[in-house]
Amino acid sequence: MIYQRHIPREELLSAQLELLMQHGRVATISANLVGVIAVIGLFWPFSYLPYLLLWGAAVLIMLLLRSLFMSNALVERSFNSSPKAVYWQLVIGSALTGLVWSSAYVYSALNLPVTIQYVMLLLIVLITAISLAVTVTIREHFLAYLFTALWPIAWWSLVHYRDEPYNLTIGLVLLVVCALLMMVSNWIYRSFRNMIALNWEREAMSRELGDLTNSLRDRNRQLQDARRQLTDLANIDELTGLGNRRLVNKVLQEEINRARRAGSELSLILIDVDYFKNYNDSLGHSAGDTVLQELSDLMQRATSRAGEVVARYGGEEFIIISPNSSPAAAMRTASRLQSLVLDERIPHPNSEVSDYITISQGVVTVTPDGELQPGELINRADEALYEAKGAGRNTISVG
Repeated sequence: MIYQRHIPREELLSAQLELLMQHGRVATISANLVGVIAVIGLFWPFSYLPYLLLWGAAVLIMLLLRSLFMSNALVERSFNSSPKAVYWQLVIGSALTGLVWSSAYVYSALNLPVTIQYVMLLLIVLITAISLAVTVTIREHFLAYLFTALWPIAWWSLVHYRDEPYNLTIGLVLLVVCALLMMVSNWIYRSFRNMIALNWEREAMSRELGDLTNSLRDRNRQLQDARRQLTDLANIDELTGLGNRRLVNKVLQEEINRARRAGSELSLILIDVDYFKNYNDSLGHSAGDTVLQELSDLMQRATSRAGEVVARYGGEEFIIISPNSSPAAAMRTASRLQSLVLDERIPHPNSEVSDYITISQGVVTVTPDGELQPGELINRADEALYEAKGAGRNTISVG
């Protein structure tokens, strides 16, 4: 399983198209439809009615076709199979809609009273603002509308600045408005892209985690196979499958260096099986080996923090290396391990502490300085372990 850190370009385009059609279709078509109804109401007293109704019907058909196209694309998910084709059809549809409004404005400027012309301009600006809010997921979709609706009106007003007193002002203001809308659309567009990319990465991580969860069903079998393979490696203890002393020295040096650089804490737990020699003497080394294997499994269950290392340090001694672990966190791990061992109730007929196997633990937490060596840290944990034994065993001592 390989986690992709960034959304592929094709998937990003498909996601943008889907978002545009899902959330922008109804708002865009509705705004333009209301605009058509408003134009018919404005032009009614000044235009030849059959032509006006024919124009309204043509625009309505175009809007319905755009809506039908987007609905079909969502149902058939053609934005996934043919994203570029859907992209260009949406851009062309947006451009045609913009041309409808710029043409209607020019008609109103040439044939209707100036008040109707200004109302028409306000209507087009309003529709453009609505389009910015709901269609800028695909920046080119909005720009196609902007440069076929407001942009032609701006230049037409500048070219015909002598026809009406405010044409020059309207043209200059519209050019500024177009420039501002372009800047705003770029900012919103980048925000949408970042949002889509972030959501995609989260979903990808969720899928990866789901796959990992499913794979845990085979974890026990795979671990058994891995243990048989790792027994040939120098830093694996053959009996328990844990790391050995060589691995402890290597990992401990690396974690000391890392904690020193980061200024973080490092915890060490040294563990000894109480009166284990008595156990071996009475029940035999084969039974003792079985106990050590059971204890190694319990120690792996007790460790849940990322980066923690469990190893057999020698004989019946074990060690847990816990990076970025506070004294409280280390103590929780030690207490959890102690509870797991007691709950397991492994019989120990010759223990002076209990009828069952118990452990003593020495816990030490440091923030390494420039002089701390692995051996010094282990010695401190060993001293804490010695105190735990002196306190009657089956205890945890903090150094």
